[in-house]
Amino acid sequence: MRYYETAFLIAPTLSEEETEQFISQMESVVKKKKGRMIHIDKWGKRKLAYPIKRNDSAFYVFFYYEGGPETYTELERQFKQKEAVIRYLTFKRDEEPSFKGEDARRERTAREEKPQEPEKPEEPEKEEGPEKEEGPEKEEGPEKEKKKANPAKKKSTKAGKEEAEEKEGESKKDKEEPKKNKEKEAESKKDKKEGE
Repeated sequence: MRYYETAFLIAPTLSEEETEQFISQMESVVKKKKGRMIHIDKWGKRKLAYPIKRNDSAFYVFFYYEGGPETYTELERQFKQKEAVIRYLTFKRDEEPSFKGEDARRERTAREEKPQEPEKPEEPEKEEGPEKEEGPEKEEGPEKEKKKANPAKKKSTKAGKEEAEEKEGESKKDKEEPKKNKEKEAESKKDKKEGE
């Protein structure tokens, strides 16, 4: 006995009841041919990448089963006879599929793909009043000034680095804008004096 995985697409023209009935018929075909159904994975109705037999969407179903060659050949023969099946494909598997491991793997990849929330920026320190000294921030001297000047350097994520670069760019612009304004005012005063 070998392990097989059969994927097939059911036409979207069938109702939900007819689709469930068709899936149970195909499951009975596997059992009649002395196969053992391991798992049925129903993905549901999905959009196709390209039209197949004039259908833009289909109901995706995956059978995981154990049986002899006659099991999958009979299943494929049934697929050829039914108009409801628009595409099918059978794979021979070397090992019995384990679905607990796949579920754990899916969860792990979902967690990895989730974008990490950037660290919250520290609250700006108030210039008014005495500073509160707590815990490890009791450092003094130039090291403390460096930490105050650029607190964003502590962030290790890409998002944190990008935020730090944006903040630095904004602070440079803020410093440069008043200088440019003063220069423009000085030039306009000179132009007025020369015009008089």
